[in-house]
Amino acid sequence: MIPRAASRPTLKDVAAAAHVSVSTVSYALNDESRVRLAAETRSRIRRIAKELGYTPNGIARSLQSRSSRSIGVVVSKPLTFLRYAAIVQGAGTAITGHGFRMAVLPDASGASFIDDCRSGLLDGLIFIGHDDVSVPELLVEAAADGSAPLVTIDAGAPGPEAPYSSVDFDYAAGAESMVQELRGRGITTVLHLRPEVSSRAERERQAALMRALGRADRLALQVVSTGLRDEELRRTGQDPGLDRTYLDRLTARLRAALSEADGPAGSTAVLCSWGADVEATLSVVTAGFPGTTVASLASGWPRIELWERLIYSALPLQEAGERAVELLAGELRPDARHEHVMLTPRIQPPPGQAPPPQG
Repeated sequence: MIPRAASRPTLKDVAAAAHVSVSTVSYALNDESRVRLAAETRSRIRRIAKELGYTPNGIARSLQSRSSRSIGVVVSKPLTFLRYAAIVQGAGTAITGHGFRMAVLPDASGASFIDDCRSGLLDGLIFIGHDDVSVPELLVEAAADGSAPLVTIDAGAPGPEAPYSSVDFDYAAGAESMVQELRGRGITTVLHLRPEVSSRAERERQAALMRALGRADRLALQVVSTGLRDEELRRTGQDPGLDRTYLDRLTARLRAALSEADGPAGSTAVLCSWGADVEATLSVVTAGFPGTTVASLASGWPRIELWERLIYSALPLQEAGERAVELLAGELRPDARHEHVMLTPRIQPPPGQAPPPQG
């Protein structure tokens, strides 16, 4: 007979008494676990847990059904980033519609939540990436062994053998649609304002722009670098002086490029890769280059009085959250099949303007 601990026993206590890992204890005690254990091992661990007086730390219904009716949404950046907030809002609405609850998990590695899935405190995970934020290997392994059903958002298209479902944005299609939009508006010169960072979305957009421009007659592209690189990007938002330096550099380079642009009035457009650069661009154009079109491959959040002059490619962020929940519902079924969904950005013209006919 194993003596009971003075305090409430934990998974670690059971694992130590049984001389196995905490993960193995989780598998043995979880009726819904898809991880195969020898019947003798499972029986021995359960006997030890009972002798220790161990019970999972969850709500009563979880103890009965091994389901908490809770979905964990793993975010790799704070919800003060509006794109993350919009995705989480869409996911939350859909999760509630399925009769589940949502837990927002601010740990990009996901390591601290895998045991919660294995013990039934969470039924599955949605991981929200961005650019070159890839899916943590620990989450992939947990999805592969069936202990943590997983759906990823904006983390790059997975390979055909990936053990999870995914939702991604077709950044290339958004860039190509923007070229068609600008051509339809009579634009002949595009100043592409972009950073120098290692971003998956940026690489896909740039390649798509080059393909689209190669097929477009009488449309020229000039890249205007903001000079922003990875190291500076990591420090952005932490040092007000650095942010001011970046804006000064951006506006100076943009003014110089606009001053040198050839062509009749109304034939030039500035195309921002990043929404964060939209307001500064609109301010430069408004102050000194009237008639220049401002477009963006991300919407940004400029002052309301500047909105009416912006054409932007809108990512379906809330839809991404909703679709991820639908896919996770499928992952939770016994006959789960992994699916991979690609969502296309939509061109949004200024308020009151219909998009021009495409030809």
